[in-house]
Amino acid sequence: MLVELVTTGSELLLGEISNVDVQYLSQQLNTMGYSVIYHTTVGDNPQRMKQVLETALGRADMVITTGGLGPTQGDMTKIIGAEVMDAPLEFREDVMEGVVAWIKLRHPERDLTENQRRQAMIPKGADVLTNEAGTAPGTALYKSGKVLIHLPGPPSEMKWVFDHSVKPWLYERFGSQGYIYSSYMRIYDMGEARIEETIMDLVKNQSEPTLAMYARIGYVEIRITAKGETKEAAQNLVEPMKEKLAERLGDVIITYDDEPIAAALGRTARKKGLTVSAAESCTGGLVGSYITDIAGSSAYFLGSAGTYQDEIKAKLLGVPEKTLQTYTAVSEETAAAMAEGSRALYGSDVAVSTTGIAGPDGGTDEQPVGLVYFGVAGPKGTVVYKSVFPGDRKEVKERAATKAVYHLLQYMRERL
Repeated sequence: MLVELVTTGSELLLGEISNVDVQYLSQQLNTMGYSVIYHTTVGDNPQRMKQVLETALGRADMVITTGGLGPTQGDMTKIIGAEVMDAPLEFREDVMEGVVAWIKLRHPERDLTENQRRQAMIPKGADVLTNEAGTAPGTALYKSGKVLIHLPGPPSEMKWVFDHSVKPWLYERFGSQGYIYSSYMRIYDMGEARIEETIMDLVKNQSEPTLAMYARIGYVEIRITAKGETKEAAQNLVEPMKEKLAERLGDVIITYDDEPIAAALGRTARKKGLTVSAAESCTGGLVGSYITDIAGSSAYFLGSAGTYQDEIKAKLLGVPEKTLQTYTAVSEETAAAMAEGSRALYGSDVAVSTTGIAGPDGGTDEQPVGLVYFGVAGPKGTVVYKSVFPGDRKEVKERAATKAVYHLLQYMRERL
């Protein structure tokens, strides 16, 4: 079945909140075998909302909306949906009893308002989708070969209703739709263009499974997707392609699926019996944060020295003042000295450093915003790398921290 997700609310169009509902629903529906083909967002305008729902129902088998089920005048999704489906709203006493019970249990001091009766108005012929996370129940209407499902907008309520009410309703009504399975490969030191060039024949000849590439912050992700009758069947279609890609791309594939690069670092450090540390300037502790996101990282990670000012670089890490004066803090020489200083400070086997210009100010023609030097010091000597990253301050820091973990990992993999 083809599905369109319609998120409602002017706050989404104004950028006041993130649209997390569509991400969750898309992920869940795909694993259930439903093909999500459109995402649409519309504000709290009855004419535009009606137009959007009519269009969506004209091109998809099922439309799922989120938002607009509350008690206020701005909550109009269910009203417009009832009009479009020609299913007049009816007051349901049993639904109202549920709304009252939910409020009295959690907020016994509150008096009910008249407008809360709106939440008990249900399209004629629709099934009520229980919501134990809030007062607004969802509804599901199957009519004339089309499905219109309304879900509450708050993510916690939307997830509860979908998991506990929508999934059983869909299985009971339509049975299994198969399973759409995706596997992901993360590549940290090769661009999209070079990757595509390396696997061009696989890209051109794809059918089932399909391939796609995405540029993420700090890495490129390859997605392999297939649909099967079961999860196992879909996985069996994906595995041969994974093997072909692994053979073609080799060691540039660092992690699979949702595993961060710091997890690969941890596995390598444990396997080789190595300890690691860091010294950070422009990343402000983000390298250490990424590494310690992995449970059990205390077994190999000794610490990260936050040395933002030159005085602290010299005092804590022993970076020579002459190096700072001659080459500046953002230089190969300083990056090397910082990594060596971290290794000495913590007594680690391998250490990584970051020093650069995250922006938005401070850049020059010789040292532009986004310039970052990385030092890696270990028993096989010290190496320095240079990158210039795009993006705002936050993105530069994220890219730099990811690359620092990558350089640390590669030192251990290739030299130790």
